[in-house]
Amino acid sequence: MRAFLKVAIIVLFYIAATYGQTNQALRAELLQMEKVDQDARLKCTYLVADEQIKCLAAINDSIDVPNTKRLDAIFAQYGFPSAATVGKDGQQAFMIVLQHAPTDDLRVKALKPITKAFKNKELLPMDYANFVDRLRLHQGQKQLYGTGFDFKDGKMVLSPTEDLTGLDKRRAKIGLPPMSEAVKMIKELYHLEVVVPE
Repeated sequence: MRAFLKVAIIVLFYIAATYGQTNQALRAELLQMEKVDQDARLKCTYLVADEQIKCLAAINDSIDVPNTKRLDAIFAQYGFPSAATVGKDGQQAFMIVLQHAPTDDLRVKALKPITKAFKNKELLPMDYANFVDRLRLHQGQKQLYGTGFDFKDGKMVLSPTEDLTGLDKRRAKIGLPPMSEAVKMIKELYHLEVVVPE
């Protein structure tokens, strides 16, 4: 009986750590922001390249700007939301919405806590790589993990990237699949040719 209770307690702690959140309202708000963000972007992916660009520009004004303002207020009140506070899905929603922020103000403020969360294995590798690459590109640096692409001549072209020969090694080091797999997924999502310079 005592062994059974120990196992039950361990299972309950695991469930609480994995699924438990202390701020359900904030989690629900972040998940709704992510849904609106992703639903709008998904509609753009069925358009031809030039129309995709126009569609994404419209989303920037109608969705990204207000979402960024709200994320900034959330960060000011709570800091970077932990998985313990909003659940892993709520934290991931924060990262996805932040990815589409039109300015870098919040990215710069959140850099240290996001890096710490990644080192503590609280963030998915793709969320961290997207964050780092977007910030670097916006600051005029080359990206590290190859997550950023630009629309050019009806194609998606890899944004400037550090040491292309070492790209797959850097990706593997943080837990990302090889670039060939990423390219395949991007082609399927955007229905466009994807170009990765040699």
